[in-house]
Amino acid sequence: MAEYSILITSSPFQGDTALRALAFAQGVIDNGDVINNVFFYSEGVHHTNNLMLNTGDELFILDSWKTLASEHNVKLLVCITAAVKRGIVSELEAKENGLSQANLTAPFEQAGLGEFFTALHECNRLVQF
Repeated sequence: MAEYSILITSSPFQGDTALRALAFAQGVIDNGDVINNVFFYSEGVHHTNNLMLNTGDELFILDSWKTLASEHNVKLLVCITAAVKRGIVSELEAKENGLSQANLTAPFEQAGLGEFFTALHECNRLVQF
């Protein structure tokens, strides 16, 4: 059984990358393999913005990631530095900076690059989108 880590570095608004990443993740699971985590980095952190609204005319990526996490016990890790730089903040950052609300909520978890690299030791495959 293969164990995967998926690295998302592209924006959800950039072509069909988000759809391909989700299809790949489902294929891994359908094959009987495991996804240990999905790590959102760089422009990929935009996938995790809880203030996105479903427009109904395209894939609603936020719910798709949440479904993957809940149905298959996949950790969704978000690079804290990349997220904060792009205005994606947790309850703690919102409170510390006087913001009215957070836009990074469960099941997404903040993590540093060090935590991601440590998690890679539990995997034998890394795929980037």
